[in-house]
Amino acid sequence: MRYIATILLLLKTVTFLWCGIVLWRRRSETGDCSRNIQAVLCWIGAIFAFMFIFRTWQKTTAADGAFLEPEHIFVPVIIQMTYFLYPLEVMRPTVSRAKIYTMLFAPLLVLVFIGMCSGIEYTPILNYADLWEHLGEFNVQFRLLTLIVMLFYSFSLFLVPYDWHHSSADRKFILTYSSGFCIIGLVHCLTQMTHMYWLVPIHDLLWMLFFIFVTNYELYERLLPSSSIDINTHDNDVVSEDDNLWEHIALLLESNGKWRCPELSLTSLSEQLESNRTYVGEAFKRNTGRTFVDYITHRRINYVVESMKRNPEANINELFNYVGYRQRSTAWRNFQKITGFTPTEFIKGLK
Repeated sequence: MRYIATILLLLKTVTFLWCGIVLWRRRSETGDCSRNIQAVLCWIGAIFAFMFIFRTWQKTTAADGAFLEPEHIFVPVIIQMTYFLYPLEVMRPTVSRAKIYTMLFAPLLVLVFIGMCSGIEYTPILNYADLWEHLGEFNVQFRLLTLIVMLFYSFSLFLVPYDWHHSSADRKFILTYSSGFCIIGLVHCLTQMTHMYWLVPIHDLLWMLFFIFVTNYELYERLLPSSSIDINTHDNDVVSEDDNLWEHIALLLESNGKWRCPELSLTSLSEQLESNRTYVGEAFKRNTGRTFVDYITHRRINYVVESMKRNPEANINELFNYVGYRQRSTAWRNFQKITGFTPTEFIKGLK
């Protein structure tokens, strides 16, 4: 098992180093600190993975040491805090970052400071019998409390407000990132409480897949925003003046650029209109000759096409982000479906 763990740790080290390098080399493309943050996190992960190669051969990993070792309780809390920085930068919530950092990090920093700097003497816990025997001691209760708090924080990313106007990532990615963060935190807690050695390579494998997923999304899927795009939401579709439902639909789509919302769906639109989704869907077909999905897709792609015709030097990926796309593959697929050209071919035709 040690050989498997060592191989995984080596792969983990190489993977983290590679992800950090490619993100750092392309850090200037985003206009924010997201890739800087993720690159640094990759390198920190590589350092810890390399250190654990020696720990594995010395048989002092979390799986075969004492239960609830302070080192494996409080250090991961610090590491966990740093992994909040990337999703917060990408999500760009409307709430002040300073407030979010204070609310998220202050309790954890207090726990870490007390746990590592207050001189608490920690009773060694070698098995469940020891844990039960010393459960009434403050040092054991404090370690358990810290582990529970860390597990709670693993799920707290789901509580950060998402605002599509300010986020440069789609909700699906954010939920996937949060879910992966939760699973990794849960496996770490299980490792601390059970010391099942097979959980250690699983934990390492999850970290590798997690960083590869984030790096791939950051480099190849995420569409970056721009504040330099002229807002033009004029709708060229014919609106039937005697169709009251469609008038409400058109007004709602125009309000705050709702047609650009990445989370817009026929169901959510119907709920906002307090109407039946069947009636709303029929209104689209009746007034535009298209389904809801086709109408929104055509409107977004047409906006991109017209904007590119007006300004061939515009960044098409930024335009995709503006009209509501958060994944490059989806935007490019819809563009080719509507225009018959890939974005690259279309841009070449304009020059």
